[in-house]
Amino acid sequence: MGIFSWIFIGIQCISGFCLVLLMAIQTTKSEQSGSGMGWGTIGGQASSTVKKFGLDANISRLTMIFAVTFIVSSVIAAYVHKNNF
Repeated sequence: MGIFSWIFIGIQCISGFCLVLLMAIQTTKSEQSGSGMGWGTIGGQASSTVKKFGLDANISRLTMIFAVTFIVSSVIAAYVHKNNF
């Protein structure tokens, strides 16, 4: 394997590890709904349609970034490994 394969595999490992950590600290939909009172709807809308604010929004954004990075680095690592760069 060439140096490019190792670089993209390293990026893939780091982004995968960060992705697992971020997914572990995210709040679930049941933790967000109704301030812990078990209400599934707020004003006739499902609680999943309520926008996230603050730390939850930043964690959600970072999770998306690391997920895309993981997938892109996986595809590039497979391509580089196949073509022996």
